[in-house]
Amino acid sequence: MRRNLILLPVLLIPFLLFAQADEDIYEANRLKKVFPDDRVAATIVEEEYNFDKGRSEDKLPVVTATKNTGITFLALRERASIQYFDFYNSFCKITSFKQLEKMKGMFGIKKNYNVGYAIDRSASSSDFFSDDSRVKFFNIGFSGYGDATRVETEKKFFDSKYLTSIYFHSWFPAKEKVVTIKVPDWLQVDIREFNFDGYKVTRQKGQEKGLTVYTFKMQNLVPMKSEPRSIGVAYQYPHLILVVKSFNYDGKSEKGFGDVGDLYNWYKYLYNKCVNKPDELKAKVTELTKGKTSDIDKVKSIFYWVQDNIRYIAFEDGLAGFIPATAQDVYKSKYGDCKGMANLMTEMLKLAGLEAYMTWIGTRHIPYDYTLPSLAVDNHCISTVILNGKEYFLDGTEKYIPFGDYAWRIQGKEVLIGKGDKYDVKKVPLMEIEKSKILTQTTFRLTDNVLKGHVKVTLTGEQRTGFHQYYHDLPADDKKKMIQRFLEFGNKNLTVNNVKTSDLNNREIPVVIEGDIDLSNYIITEDKEVYVGIDFFPEDLRGVIPDTKRQQDYALHSAYVSQDETELILPAGYKVVSMPAAINEKSDDYEVSGSYTAKDNKVIFKKTLSFKTGRIRKADFENWKNFTKKLKDFNSNLILIKKP
Repeated sequence: MRRNLILLPVLLIPFLLFAQADEDIYEANRLKKVFPDDRVAATIVEEEYNFDKGRSEDKLPVVTATKNTGITFLALRERASIQYFDFYNSFCKITSFKQLEKMKGMFGIKKNYNVGYAIDRSASSSDFFSDDSRVKFFNIGFSGYGDATRVETEKKFFDSKYLTSIYFHSWFPAKEKVVTIKVPDWLQVDIREFNFDGYKVTRQKGQEKGLTVYTFKMQNLVPMKSEPRSIGVAYQYPHLILVVKSFNYDGKSEKGFGDVGDLYNWYKYLYNKCVNKPDELKAKVTELTKGKTSDIDKVKSIFYWVQDNIRYIAFEDGLAGFIPATAQDVYKSKYGDCKGMANLMTEMLKLAGLEAYMTWIGTRHIPYDYTLPSLAVDNHCISTVILNGKEYFLDGTEKYIPFGDYAWRIQGKEVLIGKGDKYDVKKVPLMEIEKSKILTQTTFRLTDNVLKGHVKVTLTGEQRTGFHQYYHDLPADDKKKMIQRFLEFGNKNLTVNNVKTSDLNNREIPVVIEGDIDLSNYIITEDKEVYVGIDFFPEDLRGVIPDTKRQQDYALHSAYVSQDETELILPAGYKVVSMPAAINEKSDDYEVSGSYTAKDNKVIFKKTLSFKTGRIRKADFENWKNFTKKLKDFNSNLILIKKP
């Protein structure tokens, strides 16, 4: 009997191994149906956040945070692989990053044969972006279908101000994600939820000894995709933002970010670490403002000089990424990030006797406003100058933009204006889309089956600024070619001669490009019938036609209007037999109207395509696809003309 009992565990080992394999293969079969396009999926993602007390580099009381992550990956293909990575920087440290040699399954411990070595390197590779980000990662290979591995990591945040967003989705699919936040009694935290609508989220709130425990669960999470012209993940994917409102430290209540005033005080504290020496800028400011009799002219001179002479290089390096470079350093080196450029411009404006302030702002890339007092709200810095009681917002990183215009990326966004011990929250004006326009005006004459004429294109607003930014970045030899191609609009049937432009060194006037064109190849003749197409500048919308797998809204370069006005002059005796029917389609984000009219010996064509919000929403994709099809059909229509 004793001998048989000793043999029993040995005999069970193959059964347990096969049972474990069957369990993993069963789970792989189920997940393959949920995520058919993915080679690897996580069966469970667990994140737990804990908090403690600490001191900053400046010996200030802070709340530290620890994030523990555990992920079990499962292969959904033979010989699948995945790269698991995590980022860190000066505000946090990865203290543990490992794959388990052995992992526990339903039927006991099993050997993990996918254990590799972690690689640690810089995450920055751009000449225009300098930062302190580093990345740790595993290259994980799976030997077979249903093979599993587990990764466990620990990351410590030295100051929880810099622990902002917690996303549920990741770059890999997951059967389930569980986020647990354990808040000690001495800490007051605001947990904000974003984009939860449309997702099934399980929430729980419980108590442990000295802790309030918040748990969020979400299932069947598809992987995030990097998609062109995307609106930004903060608009689309469900996430949490943690805000430390206050905490007790050594028997004293310490402030976190209770409101926007606390956020500003933190910015001011960091800004005051920047020691400007305005005297080193005086000579240049005197030169730039010499002979300028109005404050607006002084502002323009300084604003344009910063645009044209200071090179933008983004910079993030711990607290130095939040502290502006000194005005004198940016002036001498002729480069800086947005904070450094805004700091230089603000100091130069003040030296010119103007009321100017350092200003923080979040661009359209992020959806938040200052009702959320968090570092997640801001990703940019500009300067504010006040003339006759009116604020003007100056972004030195926006090349070739005229004074009084605002880039689409900051229009309608709130700004935090620092005024010493005080601050203001204002909003950048949202410009009328009619001020950002591509206006194409054409006159054609049909003679002996030859269609020739003159075209004039006028660009204003964001269209003008975008043109300047592209044009002035070209080598001199390529600028003439670019102008020629611009008037050809990608139409192989069109040739252009005698091209003229407005003064392309003047950013304040509309960009005008015009020339003589020949569109003879656009004519079809059959005996006494002539078919003519004069809608030859259709919008190229190929880059914004979604497929069935598109996850995010489209973000266009701006809200704008494209307006075509074409006149076709016919020879005597020619008559218009038929013209395309008018088009008139509208939605909240875009609309088009177009029509043909005939009078005497002329055909007048007008079309206006408007993108009113600069956005095409995923919820509207089906309507958008129908819209673009109708627009394409309208663009393809021809006029039928009868010869005498």
